Amino acid sequence: MIDHISLMNRARLQKRQARDVSVTKDALELFEKCKDDPLFLSGVVLYWAEGTRLNKNYRKYQLAFTNSDSNLVRFYCKFLKRYFKNIDTKDWRVGLFLYPDIKPEEAIYYWASILDVSSKQFIKSQILSGNIKHNKKLEFGTCCLYVNSKDACLTMQAWIDAICGLMRR
Repeated sequence: MIDHISLMNRARLQKRQARDVSVTKDALELFEKCKDDPLFLSGVVLYWAEGTRLNKNYRKYQLAFTNSDSNLVRFYCKFLKRYFKNIDTKDWRVGLFLYPDIKPEEAIYYWASILDVSSKQFIKSQILSGNIKHNKKLEFGTCCLYVNSKDACLTMQAWIDAICGLMRR
């Protein structure tokens, strides 16, 4: 007797793998077109430095970029909007890491205006334990921008790998 569930699972896996190959191929084609654009290269390298990594053992397909510098986060958002046009900014999620003396409502208002997103896109802020006299350098805490998309993760990884290839030349 043929195990229909195994056949269906194998077919789904092959379809997903083919899609992953297609997404990576498209990403590399876009890389070739955009590799001389300073915004493009800077955005990829910025993510490479400050973003999450794909883990082969635990695949959570999420681009997560964390920083406390509002200009850097704004720059990254500009990069996302230009090069990930298929991802609507309404699908972004935002998390904040705050010290106990930072008012969450004020920090959300601040970061929402920086990111040009709704306050409804914010997940629950994490309050850090520690010394309240933390230096007002982080007046509005640290912002983490989340984009949940396997295609975006595969694309970003292809771009990072392509930059590594350029460095080996």
